[in-house]
Amino acid sequence: MRSLELLAHESARIGTVDSGSRSFIASDPENNVVYVAFEDTSSCIRISVNGIAPDDPSVFVELARIPVEKQQPNVSNIVGFTYLSDQQVACLAARNGDIMLISKERFDNGEEAVEIVGGVDAGLCAMEWSPDQDLVILVTDMSGSSNTVDVGAKNVLEMTQDFDTITEFPLHVEEEGEGVQHSVGWGKKETQFHGTAGKQAALNKVDTSKFTVSEDDDQNPRIAWRGDGSFFVCSDIDPRKSARVARIYNREGVLQNTSEPVDQLEHVLDWRPSGNLIVSSQRLPHRHDIVFIERNGLRHGEFTLREKSKHRLLEVSWNADSTVLAVWLETENPTTGKPQKTVQLWTSNNYYWYMKQHIVCTDGSDIVGFNWDVETPLCAHITSNSGHYHRYAFAWDVLTSTSVSEDNAGYVAVIDGASVLLTPFSYQNVPPPMSALSVTANNNVQQVAFGPVSSGTNLAVVTNDAIQLFEVPVNGRGEIKQLGTFTLPKLSEDSTTHSVLRHLCWIAENKIAYVQYDEQEEGDMLYLAHLSEGEVNVLSTSLLGKRVGRLYYNTSYSDLIVEAMDGTVNRVTVLDDNNVELSNILTFPSFSPWIATTRVDQNSENPEFVVIGLTERGKLYGNDRLLSGECTSFFLRNDWLALTTTSHTARFLPLEAKYDDFKLSDNTPDAHDESYRRVERGAKIVLATQGKPSLILQMPRGNLETVSPRAFVLAQIREDLKNLSYRSAFIACRRNRIDLNVLYDENPKLFYENIPRFIEQVPEVDYLNLFLSNLRDIDTTKTLYRHGDQDNQGDTRAENKVNTICKAFRDVLMEKGRDQYIQSILSTYVKSNPPDLESALQLLADIKEQNANDAEEALKYTIFLCDADSLYDVALGMYNFSLVLMVAQQAQKDPREYLPFLQELQKLEKFYQRFRIDDHLKRYASALKNLSRAGDERFEELVDYMRKHALYLVALEEYANKPEQKKVILEVYGDYLVESNKHDEAGIVYQLCNQTIKALNAYRSAGAWREVFSLAKQLQYTAEDLQGLAYDVIEHLKDKNRYQEAAVVAVDYGKDIEEAVDCLLKGNHWQEAARVSRTHERSDLIETHIDPGLYEGYTQIEEDIDSLLGQFNKQKNRLKELRETKPDPEANLPHDETLDNIDMFSDTTSMYSQFTRYTQATSRISSVSSISSKASRKTSKLRRKEQRKRERGKKGTVYEEEYLVNSLRKLYERANNMQNDLRDLLRALVPFGYIEEARAMQVKFAKFLADLKTALPDIFVPLQLAAGKYASLEEIEALKNPVDVEKPKIADVDWTLQLLA
Repeated sequence: MRSLELLAHESARIGTVDSGSRSFIASDPENNVVYVAFEDTSSCIRISVNGIAPDDPSVFVELARIPVEKQQPNVSNIVGFTYLSDQQVACLAARNGDIMLISKERFDNGEEAVEIVGGVDAGLCAMEWSPDQDLVILVTDMSGSSNTVDVGAKNVLEMTQDFDTITEFPLHVEEEGEGVQHSVGWGKKETQFHGTAGKQAALNKVDTSKFTVSEDDDQNPRIAWRGDGSFFVCSDIDPRKSARVARIYNREGVLQNTSEPVDQLEHVLDWRPSGNLIVSSQRLPHRHDIVFIERNGLRHGEFTLREKSKHRLLEVSWNADSTVLAVWLETENPTTGKPQKTVQLWTSNNYYWYMKQHIVCTDGSDIVGFNWDVETPLCAHITSNSGHYHRYAFAWDVLTSTSVSEDNAGYVAVIDGASVLLTPFSYQNVPPPMSALSVTANNNVQQVAFGPVSSGTNLAVVTNDAIQLFEVPVNGRGEIKQLGTFTLPKLSEDSTTHSVLRHLCWIAENKIAYVQYDEQEEGDMLYLAHLSEGEVNVLSTSLLGKRVGRLYYNTSYSDLIVEAMDGTVNRVTVLDDNNVELSNILTFPSFSPWIATTRVDQNSENPEFVVIGLTERGKLYGNDRLLSGECTSFFLRNDWLALTTTSHTARFLPLEAKYDDFKLSDNTPDAHDESYRRVERGAKIVLATQGKPSLILQMPRGNLETVSPRAFVLAQIREDLKNLSYRSAFIACRRNRIDLNVLYDENPKLFYENIPRFIEQVPEVDYLNLFLSNLRDIDTTKTLYRHGDQDNQGDTRAENKVNTICKAFRDVLMEKGRDQYIQSILSTYVKSNPPDLESALQLLADIKEQNANDAEEALKYTIFLCDADSLYDVALGMYNFSLVLMVAQQAQKDPREYLPFLQELQKLEKFYQRFRIDDHLKRYASALKNLSRAGDERFEELVDYMRKHALYLVALEEYANKPEQKKVILEVYGDYLVESNKHDEAGIVYQLCNQTIKALNAYRSAGAWREVFSLAKQLQYTAEDLQGLAYDVIEHLKDKNRYQEAAVVAVDYGKDIEEAVDCLLKGNHWQEAARVSRTHERSDLIETHIDPGLYEGYTQIEEDIDSLLGQFNKQKNRLKELRETKPDPEANLPHDETLDNIDMFSDTTSMYSQFTRYTQATSRISSVSSISSKASRKTSKLRRKEQRKRERGKKGTVYEEEYLVNSLRKLYERANNMQNDLRDLLRALVPFGYIEEARAMQVKFAKFLADLKTALPDIFVPLQLAAGKYASLEEIEALKNPVDVEKPKIADVDWTLQLLA
């Protein structure tokens, strides 16, 4: 889909050239110097070169003039001319046998430029250097005649670059070479397929002895090397066969193969640099073919030239990268009727040959010299017989309209000779070489420019002598209208330009702009012209000063810019007087053959003007900003910049972004990045349609692929949703497999408010079912379809989303008609979370009463949506046997599985029947309720069922008004609570059923001493029994550390003051112990119990403080040491670039999908599931083991820091709790005379608390937690960033005594 566009052209005068002889061109790419060797009218070989004149490098200067004797009439005396890079000289071989070296360096030093290094007495017919210039092949004429053209004996001479002979052998031999094909008895012609020729073709015998030489053959041999220099081919007329034969030799000069006989094979010859084909030509009575020969000598296809008039071929030549074949021929000029030598450029794609350019000298002169540049593939050097040198620089370009309007038809024009192949990709995709339309010009087309209309349906077709305007139908169907033909200005004899019109831009209805090279000004001129009355009338000309590589016009923004070959970009402003004004915009770092203009930050009031430029090296610039260093193609859409890269990806930049954000993200794209897409290797963008979210890519082999990038599709969907065009958004989601949840998630409030509008626009039941069945309680704008570079963070759940939408849809659909939308209504029930299958079945039951057939159809759909067994169970739970049977039948359940059970149920009484159904469905609460209604005779069964399923509260509710049964249930419930160690509740339950003794025992086990003694009094316990009960309760309370309550029981019920004091001392209630002793006149206990206990408590707390202090200092210092010596994670494992961009899965890796359950591979899946289950159990065990390691925090492990922080947090909490204990202790110590001990303890603990508060900000800092070996991906992702550590708080408690300060 690409055409050759002429980027740059320059010409210069070289001298008078003999029109009857050929000129030879050799280029020095290192110094950008061109050598031209030609014959003048006086039979002198003249050699000119440019780059010598310091003030004007383009001017040619004559290096040498060599007089020679004409060997043959109308035959050039030059047989070969090549520039040798190693020796910095040009080598010329003359037909008389002389071999000369021409040195520019010697000429600069004032010496003779020409040096004859040798000669062949017999004369030379051809010379060709190998690609590496280490060898040269010469063909010598051994006939000895110099006056007539003789096709007698010829020798091939192989020499080194120093012209030392390696080998010499005759050209015409009978042998066919070492690689000749031998028949092994199969693959005969008779057994092969002959296409339309039929089987008769197998019987036709070809008499090769009648093959002749073409009348256009110049009778001279040709030599061509393969690109790698390992083989060369010689073509000459074999006198034994009277036909031209091509022989293939290896680098040592050993004959490998001989071409198969080809009738009227002509002299032209070249070997494709890529090495696969040798090209020549064949003249047939009805056509003229360019034929291809393989290295083994066999034919390999051809294509036919399109010349209808008399013509003959001169030469064929491949360019450096094997993409373009130049066919140099002499043909009849359609305007003058005289023969003219021109060059056609052909290229192949998708097995079709296109003629992309036809180079014709505008002054009517002949092209007498043609040569491709040895390094720049699309650069050609040409000389004409008018004495001019031309340099053409081409580039591959997609010819399409620059309009970004949505009504742009997306036409792409492909030049093919006199035809322009057109396809509107907005409406159809026609694979090349076919096309939707074809426009035929009156001559071969040189370039195509689209008109200024937004639809892109007007185009200007430029030929060598005219501009033709056409209007094509928008959708590619209809008639093509020719708007006019305008003749290009004729060149006068004193004209200073011999160049062609290039870079045509159709900027207004009847106004064009183009560029042309002017020899006198030695620069490019910008022409502004008016189209009227069949002529191109120039309005103004402006010297651009520099060589121009691009003139670009943007139809939508009316931007006209010009780019020079040095990367300078100027804006062209057309003034009212039709003059132009140039203003510099920017300068690219290097020339960008492909440029375009757009606006970035389009939603702002002042969008940024941006020039996009792509260099030949793959660097894509947006103004002076490098957007990509690996770009292969790009295209501007109305809201996106699309580009492809050498890493086989397509990237998309939104034009609505701020200019500062207009760049590719450095982050590695994930699977849900809409700005990233993988494409086939070597794919390039043809165009992106403006009105549709389509991107057309062309593969290297030429085929097209239309894709819908997620970026384009989502942008269109969001715009449709914003405009409430729900049908368009829905169809786009369905066509491009976009999750339909996005219709709601983009703007939930707007969608909910417009659900009736959505149903009106999408009334199809199937579409509504599809939407409802895809609903999920997930916000897709935070997962699959994030906006821009938005991170996948935060809660992705959308609470109650599905239920809300289903309820709203159901209400609207019910109003519109239940029968019409029954499937969608059922979908809303089934899709609810949890599925409301009972309501769905109730609806089916209602329908069944009206129309059984409709109910069955609706049931079939319901079974499709959900599990049939679940639906069967729900129907059974509705106690509707007719509905159960209908579900079972439609679900195709085996009658042997359900009929016996249903028959058994039908024999039972109503409520006992329901009990059995609920029990079968494991609805135990409902089963118990139905069993309670089945009669008192089933009460014992109810008690057993209640005990089995722990349904005590349900039973109590059912028997609330039946005292006798309620007591039984309460007693059983109390026993259950006792077994469950809920003794306090059990005591209450026992009291309700008048089981006082059980209640007392339950309260005693619960430690509820008040209730125990209350019930003991109620049971009339004796004083002795109460005292024994008291001691039992005291021991239970002491075990639970409830010392103060134990003391109360000892005083009130045990009457044991000493035991009470002992309990208080154990609970550190010092002052209460003293009060009890004095209250009950037991002052002796102060000396015997309280004083020693107080000192013991002082000693214990002091030891605790010392222990905490030692632990604090040790762990704080270790933590500081650990953090200071902690290694940098990046230092341990330096970045290895060789591990980047490694695909973990191959292209053929398959994953299980949601549809796997419908396949037959159940055993394989269950096997995989089993293996996965075993692996999960093993991993779970290892994770628990690793968690224990984390909790231990062994020194030197990755978990040590986390362990130390957690341990210090517990220390802080313990110290905080000690404040209250210390306050009570200090207030008890002082009255008992322990003043110094209390003071020391107060000082020590106060300092300890101060140290804790000081170290708090240093200890509890954000912590980088280590991920375990068996951590999940989510856990690893969560631990990438440091985790904030909650700082413990030290309460402000007034625990000190001022007396001790």
